[in-house]
Amino acid sequence: MEAQAAPQGAEGGVRDGSWPRRRRWAVVAVTVGALALAGAGGWAAEIGPFAKERYCWGAWEQDSGPRLLGDEVLERSGSERSAEESAAPSGARPEGTCTLRVTSSVPDRHGSTGSGGTIEFKKTVNVRYGPVPAAEEERLGWLRAFVDGTVAPLPDGVPGLVNGAKGMVVLPEACDVDGRPTVVTLTGGETGNGHLGLVSMPVSVGSPGEVARLLLAVADEGMRRTGCAEGAEPPRITSPVQPAREGESGGGVGPTATCGIRGFGFATVKGDHYEARAGAVEDDVQLCTLTNTDSVRNPVFAGQFAMVAQPRLVALFQGLAGDRQPGPGWRGKGRLTGSYNIVQADCGERPTVFVLDLDLPYLRTVAVPDAEGAFARAVNAVGDRIGCADVAPRR
Repeated sequence: MEAQAAPQGAEGGVRDGSWPRRRRWAVVAVTVGALALAGAGGWAAEIGPFAKERYCWGAWEQDSGPRLLGDEVLERSGSERSAEESAAPSGARPEGTCTLRVTSSVPDRHGSTGSGGTIEFKKTVNVRYGPVPAAEEERLGWLRAFVDGTVAPLPDGVPGLVNGAKGMVVLPEACDVDGRPTVVTLTGGETGNGHLGLVSMPVSVGSPGEVARLLLAVADEGMRRTGCAEGAEPPRITSPVQPAREGESGGGVGPTATCGIRGFGFATVKGDHYEARAGAVEDDVQLCTLTNTDSVRNPVFAGQFAMVAQPRLVALFQGLAGDRQPGPGWRGKGRLTGSYNIVQADCGERPTVFVLDLDLPYLRTVAVPDAEGAFARAVNAVGDRIGCADVAPRR
């Protein structure tokens, strides 16, 4: 059955994409008699109060598989699920945002009085359809958020990265806007509000496979609505989505190897608190994220190394490498600034991008032998692994 369009609203405005679940069942109670008189046909056709709820321009359907859309997330007392949507993506305006919320409450048995209070929970899932940012600083921020050591690549050659709390998928070139790839992104958030006040909680939208399914459903609907599905097939996966590498978080940032990359080193000293997270290690993507953990409850992004050779992932970095050789002995084009280092070169017949983003100045000062040298060593070590001729001078 073709996806039903969400209720229409003013262009760019926000509108409610569904009834809250609790209110819907109140309507069911008062109409069940009428449906009984009408026979079972209404139920079979899923019309009226028995119709499946749809969210995010009709891309997501109630009870369609992911736990986020099923009854499980509504088991707490007072649970409701609702959505707010911008105007749907269209050919004239190929972008849109949607927010799905699940709210609920439980008795707060640990408050000052020991009883009588409640803890209000809110799970929020934000999805966006549209091109990556045009401005360089915004693009770098976007890349830090979605191309990091916590995510794993989608299978079957689909250009995307996911974990259980966020993800993104890059759409075919036919969907590009002003030369920039169109992407679907998803991020989750969860809070509890009780006697301790508003507290952020660990986020879990679902399994990586469920997050992928949610992303691809929006990709399919967005491509259909904007018209770019006529020039390319929406992305599809049939293989299981594997999680990011297990047991790779909590590793140290060392002087000879970081994230398992030979020669990628930082001469940190006793008392420094840095962790490395090695995510994907594949032929077309390798990811490593560095984090400052001085505050265990609020770790700070410190840096990131990435290699991507999948063509649509490479397109995310379009324009960032410039058009000049990065330095003597380097192959390809790029720039070396210490804080942000990027080079794009052919590995075999594949354009491949290598990036080192060192956000905290301290890491630049303790990089071995220096920031450029650490980047050069990482590039050649990863290049050796994927069968790529030297891109950087050997140091």
